[in-house]
Amino acid sequence: MQIQIVVWGVYVLGALASRYFFGWNGRVAYLVIVGALILLFKRQLTLWLTHVASKYGMMKATIDTMPTTIALTRVPAPDAAAQPVVAELARAGFVSAGAWDIPPMPKIKLALMVHAGENFLAAIETAPSIGAQVNLHTLYGDGTVATYTNTRLPAPRALRPQVTYTRLPGLAPTALFAQARAGRRGDGIRPMSADDAPRIYEQLYADSIRYRKEKGI
Repeated sequence: MQIQIVVWGVYVLGALASRYFFGWNGRVAYLVIVGALILLFKRQLTLWLTHVASKYGMMKATIDTMPTTIALTRVPAPDAAAQPVVAELARAGFVSAGAWDIPPMPKIKLALMVHAGENFLAAIETAPSIGAQVNLHTLYGDGTVATYTNTRLPAPRALRPQVTYTRLPGLAPTALFAQARAGRRGDGIRPMSADDAPRIYEQLYADSIRYRKEKGI
């Protein structure tokens, strides 16, 4: 959200400046052309600015405003952007664990799925600025977590010691599943069920955000 405010704030400042450099005709041209480009490439621009902010340690303010805990609220169906991903993972053996809202973060929609045979939790997160991304989690009896993700967002600048995080930007969901199944540690995997999925997602979020707040990253 803050990144989008920056984008439109810069756009407005540019519109004001264009009047002085190029006159009224220049301002109109700027408003039309640059506005159209922002609308066409808003997602790519948001992702690029997020990477820049992460690289230079500018995400702390965003992390500080995020809630330390969340409580998911069930909704009737997955977000439209998640539905193709849900269908693809269903063909790979995943079953639904519900569609959810995250009340403190209303722009993010969530669909959870579980592969009981392989003990994976799939969290499909969607938002207008990023589209759909998939996080595949494996939990272990010793408290460690292996996560494979196809997000295009930057990786956290530091991770909890118990977490391994493999980022494969843009990889198709079933290919991500194949990579995760082949690459994760095979011993000590905790069983996974659809009933457990919401509670596990809430705990994974809380553990991650608490660590990032403590570290200031």
